[in-house]
Amino acid sequence: MKSKGFTLAETIFSIFISMLVILILQNLLTNLKTVNKSSHRTDDIAFAYVQFNRFLHEDSGVVYALADSSNSFKSKLVKVKGSGKKKIEKTYILEKYKHMIRSTTDEGGHMPLLLNVQAASFSTKDGQIKITVIEKDKRKSELYFKLDPRPKEKSKKDEENKSQSENTTRKNKNSQSKRSSK
Repeated sequence: MKSKGFTLAETIFSIFISMLVILILQNLLTNLKTVNKSSHRTDDIAFAYVQFNRFLHEDSGVVYALADSSNSFKSKLVKVKGSGKKKIEKTYILEKYKHMIRSTTDEGGHMPLLLNVQAASFSTKDGQIKITVIEKDKRKSELYFKLDPRPKEKSKKDEENKSQSENTTRKNKNSQSKRSSK
C-alpha cells in the first residue's frame, strides 16, 4: 500500500526554510526602521533650515545680526520691514530652550525651529549666524544663515553735515538764479 503524506525529512526541511524566511524578514524590517529614523532626522534639519531662512527673507526687507548682544548661547537679529515713517523693526532671539532651538521676540511667544536637540551653540558675526547642533542621537550639524550687513547708524554730526550741505546747495542755486535774472 502506498500512503500519501509527508515524511519526517520533508517536514524538517520545510520548517528549516520557514525559519530562514522569518529571520530574513526580521532583519529586513529592522534595517528599514533604522533607515527611516535616520532619514527623518536629516529631513527635520533641512526643513528647519529652509523654514527659518524663508521666514528671514520673506518680506525682502533688511535682516541683520546684533553681534555685540549675542553670545554662544543665543543670537540676536533684527528684521526691518518698510522704510521711512512706515519702517517696522522687530528683534528676534535664537536660543536653545529645553530640547529645542527656538525663535522668540521681546513681545513674548516662541517659534520652535528644531526639536530633539541635545546641545547647541551660536556664532554671530556681521552678516552671518552659525548654529552648531548636536542632536539626541549624537549627530552634529551646522546651519549657516546669511544676513544683510548691519546698517550704519546716522549720528547727529552726519545729519548736521547733510543739512548744511543741502543749505549750501540751496544758497548756491538761489545766487545763480539771481545772477541769471540780472
